[in-house]
Amino acid sequence: MNVLHIWSCAGISSLIARYMDSRHGTESDVVITEKWDNLGLNDYKTIKMKSKPLFGLKSLIMASKYDLVHVHYHSIFIPCLKFLYNKPVIIHFHGSDVRENWGARLGRIKRADAIFVSTKDLLQGAPLKALWIPNPVDTVKFTPMSWSPNKRSAFTFSYDADEEAQRIADYHDLELDIIKEKISHGQVPKLMSKYRFYIEVKRDFKGRLLYDGSILSKSGLEALAMGLKVVSRNMSLREGLPEIHRPEKVADRVFNLYEKLLREY
Repeated sequence: MNVLHIWSCAGISSLIARYMDSRHGTESDVVITEKWDNLGLNDYKTIKMKSKPLFGLKSLIMASKYDLVHVHYHSIFIPCLKFLYNKPVIIHFHGSDVRENWGARLGRIKRADAIFVSTKDLLQGAPLKALWIPNPVDTVKFTPMSWSPNKRSAFTFSYDADEEAQRIADYHDLELDIIKEKISHGQVPKLMSKYRFYIEVKRDFKGRLLYDGSILSKSGLEALAMGLKVVSRNMSLREGLPEIHRPEKVADRVFNLYEKLLREY
């Protein structure tokens, strides 16, 4: 089985491709733009195009050579791919592209053979066939460490919710650092190793506060994988990476869904 991932959000396409190829003998490729990967999240069999138009053209041409196409975020590809090719096409949504906004996407995705979402809250208002695929975490990069930072040390990445993060830190009597600069993904484990707590709060582009405790971002999951405690905006604490987010578990589930689609096609 060979698979093309068109686009990648938070490096998820690259991570699924790596583990699926190693565990199931598939042949996977990822295509994105150079600008989108400025933090180095995609480091496995990834083709990086210099512009969006070239990315779009390259993706449509490349798709002819694969058994199955897995599109992330860019639902505009679905009608084009289904018109051009007789093969399964999946659309995978990752956040505020469909959060409380499914109506704007339904026309584009009606011919998709499967619909995936990366967090459970995105199922609200989704078509009945939509499936939650938990975000995988790179447990090689993000692994439990024995470290001895200040027991009250905490950090958060700045996403237009600094005041909320400080309020959460104050509630738990934590000493908070707010990280405002962009950090390459390869340096994030080193950063996390300096802290005991990660504060999980951010606003999306519509100004909505995300992550209420039942849902965690990929950064929150990575912090759990490293052994940090994650504090959400509802003041709850989480510890330990749930098994469903281990990359081999996610790759196995997605592979089984791929096989099912190909059998039924």
